[in-house]
Amino acid sequence: MRKQSGTTGTRGKAEKNIADLYHRSAAVVDLACISRNLQVVRKKAPGRKIIAMVKANAYGHGLIRIAQHLASAGVDYLGTAFVEEALELRKAGLTVPIITSGPFSKFQIGLFIENDIDLTISSVDALHYIREAAEFYKKRVNIHLKVDTGMMRIGIRHTNAHKLFAAALQAEKYLNLISIFSHFATADHEDLEFAELQLERFLEATRFFDHEHRPSPLLQIANSAALLRMEESQLDMVRPGIMLYGYHPSPFSQAKTKVKLYPALSLRAKIMYFKVVLAGSSVGYGRTWTATKNCRVVTIPVGYGDGYARGLSNKGQVLLCGKRYSVVGSICMDQTMIQIGDGEAYIGDEVQLIGTQGNETITAEELAKQLGTITYEVLTNISTRVPRIYINEPQ
Repeated sequence: MRKQSGTTGTRGKAEKNIADLYHRSAAVVDLACISRNLQVVRKKAPGRKIIAMVKANAYGHGLIRIAQHLASAGVDYLGTAFVEEALELRKAGLTVPIITSGPFSKFQIGLFIENDIDLTISSVDALHYIREAAEFYKKRVNIHLKVDTGMMRIGIRHTNAHKLFAAALQAEKYLNLISIFSHFATADHEDLEFAELQLERFLEATRFFDHEHRPSPLLQIANSAALLRMEESQLDMVRPGIMLYGYHPSPFSQAKTKVKLYPALSLRAKIMYFKVVLAGSSVGYGRTWTATKNCRVVTIPVGYGDGYARGLSNKGQVLLCGKRYSVVGSICMDQTMIQIGDGEAYIGDEVQLIGTQGNETITAEELAKQLGTITYEVLTNISTRVPRIYINEPQ
C-alpha cells in the first residue's frame, strides 16, 4: 500500500509481531494478566474454592481459550450463565466442573445430565423436575440452590429457603447438593449496609442445616466486589468475574481496596484509509462534525458492529503512535474516522481503541464513563467478528 508522508515511530518487535497476526482488527488478550489477577483472588481469599466466571464469552475475552487457561491454572469450577455456554466448554474437551447460574427450561435438563453440568435450582418445582430426570437417567445429579436475599432476580426467597433445602435433602438419593448461594445487589456500592443485610439473611437461612443436624453444603455469595471488600462474605467458595479480566467492579472498589488488577484485553485496528479533509467539509453520517481547518483524517475498519459503541461518536479517543487522537463524525457499523490534525500515519498503522501505546493508556473504564455505562458492557459488547489473539500463553 502507498506510504503516507512522515513516519510511524519505532515499534517494539513484540508489538510488530502482534500487528502481523491480523488484517483488520483484533482483541489481543494477555493471558499472563489473567494469571496475575487469579493470583490476586487467591491472595484475597486463601483456601476458598474458586468458581471462575466465564459467562458472556468470558466477558468478551473468548470463552474457550480463557476457560482452558483458567482450568489449567487449577480453578475448582467454571461458571456460565446458560447451558449453551457450558456445552461449548464440554465440546472443547474441558472436564473441569461447570456451574450454570441462570434459568433453564425443563426440556434442557437432559443436556445437563448427559454432559455432567451442574444445575442451579431456584424453586421446589424445578427440583422435582430434576429429581424425576435423574431417576430416569439413573444418575445422581450435582445441584446448587439459589437463595434470593434481596436481588429480586431469581432464587427462592430467603424466608422460604428452608422448603427448598428440605426438598433437596429428601431427594438426596438422586440429587447431590454441592452448594447454596446468593448474589449481592450492592457490594460494588460505596455503602455496604444492604450487602451486609443480604449476607445476614443468607447465613440465617443456611442455619437450617445446623437445626436439622445435617452437614452444610458449601456456601457461596462473594462476587468480585464482595471478594475485594467484604472478607466476611468469602465463606467456602468465591465467584470472581470482572476482576479476573483486570477491572474493578466499580470506582468504589478500586478506591477502597487499592488492589492492583491487570487489564488483559486491548482492542486494536489498522488504518485502512487516509485523506485530507478541507476546511468546511463534514465527515460521516448526519454531518455531525465539520473541519474548521484543513486536517488529516484516517479511517479504521471498526464500528458499532464490532462493539465500538456509536455513543463514542465525536467524543471517543484512540491511540496512534503513542498519541491520543479524537473520533470525528458518527461511528459507522463497520468503520470509524479519526482526526489526526497534521499528524503522520501510514496505511496499516496500528490504532489502539482500548490498551496502551507508549505512555498513553485508554481503558474500558474510560470508555464506560464516556458512555454512561459499566466496564462489563464495554467488554462483553466486543463482537465475535473481532478475532481474539492470545499472547503470553503458558507452555
